[in-house]
Amino acid sequence: MKYSFPDNFLWGAASSACQIEAACATDGKVENVFDHYSRVYPEKFANATPDDEVDFYHRFPEDIQLMKKLGLKMFRFSISWARIYSSVDGPVNQKGIDYYNRMIDCLVENGIVPFFDLFHCDLPMFVVDAGGPANPDFPAWFERYARTCFAAFGDRIQYWSTMNEPSINIFGAFCGGTCAPYLTGMDTGMQACFHMMLGHYRAVRAYREMGLKGKIGSVNHFEPVYPETDSDLDRVAADRCKAYYSGIWLEPIVYGRYPKIVTDIPYVAEHLPENYAERLAEEFAPSDFLGINYYNPNFARWKEDGKLCYETFIPDHISKDAYGFACYPRGIYDAVHYLKEYYGDMEIVITENGYGSARTGDLAVDADDPYRAEYMQIHLRELCNAIKDGVNVSGYCCWTILDTYEGGAGGYLYNFGLIQVDYKTLERTPRKSFYAYQKIIEDNGLN
Repeated sequence: MKYSFPDNFLWGAASSACQIEAACATDGKVENVFDHYSRVYPEKFANATPDDEVDFYHRFPEDIQLMKKLGLKMFRFSISWARIYSSVDGPVNQKGIDYYNRMIDCLVENGIVPFFDLFHCDLPMFVVDAGGPANPDFPAWFERYARTCFAAFGDRIQYWSTMNEPSINIFGAFCGGTCAPYLTGMDTGMQACFHMMLGHYRAVRAYREMGLKGKIGSVNHFEPVYPETDSDLDRVAADRCKAYYSGIWLEPIVYGRYPKIVTDIPYVAEHLPENYAERLAEEFAPSDFLGINYYNPNFARWKEDGKLCYETFIPDHISKDAYGFACYPRGIYDAVHYLKEYYGDMEIVITENGYGSARTGDLAVDADDPYRAEYMQIHLRELCNAIKDGVNVSGYCCWTILDTYEGGAGGYLYNFGLIQVDYKTLERTPRKSFYAYQKIIEDNGLN
């Protein structure tokens, strides 16, 4: 059976500034949370720092030639706020602007569509030290930064995302304590989520006001959540989990409101910002697309704990990669169908989907990665089926183009790249999965 994709489907790959650029103090860049906390808590980063990365900052021309060889139609990357500004109200760092201009021009010259995030994990420390997104002034800071980027790069960047995985990088960082700066507390967390959403709205409105011709939206990590049983309580648990983790971002992005199933939970309601509903409705600005990162599903069961009343788990029979992601290809089909059902016929871009293998240290072993190729193939078949069903998916980005620095899970312990990097020499070597994906792109589909 042939799984064919639509004409002009955007075959892509993704990465981010904080995970491959390195050059952490070069040309005026200041410290971000990865730079700072990898030194404060080295055990959380396997004793590696972003300085040890693959140096995309200096080697992007070589890497973009490899992207062209792969046949990429789109490259998703991010801008480091800490390269553009050194304080919330300071002057623009022109050297940072110049670097991104060179890199974006190189992508365009090689026929690759640029897709850029304004925020992808790496808040500058000057923002964190000022209270981060919990500070009511954060939306104004973010809008200023966004306007600077739109003015400098907006004539060539066709897709903009305001934020990447805010359920992890905002809520996890400022409430759950799972990401830098590792803060906890529902009050701070809900304030941070609220102000990040206002920052998103203001960036979207600024983009429209500036008359730019591309598309703007955001990228969210989405997990379809399945109830453990068909019981009413387990179904409520699954719905709550889905809404609390993803819907609390997706619903305001699409409709300008928080999901009622979440705001009706007393534990959540008592921590919501004052006049949140009115302010979301007043500042709402609609997006052009939804970027979705899909790695695994989740399963939920009811649990009486006086808070959210659910717990999540992955059944033992579902295999996991070395990173811990559950390999469940049906989930990507269910995810995009759910998005179409609840958020309408918006354009969807799969902005991340990938397989993490353990780094063995043996380059020959690590370059031979049939599991990554198989992972892509089984997920793409499910995605193709969803498109045939009428779901409006316009592109797919493999995570990731080059081996990356995984800040939340141990530096360089895992390989995600289609292109292997020898961290001693920085030599790039396409893996077997590179050539498998090259064939998929060339055929605009697979068997």
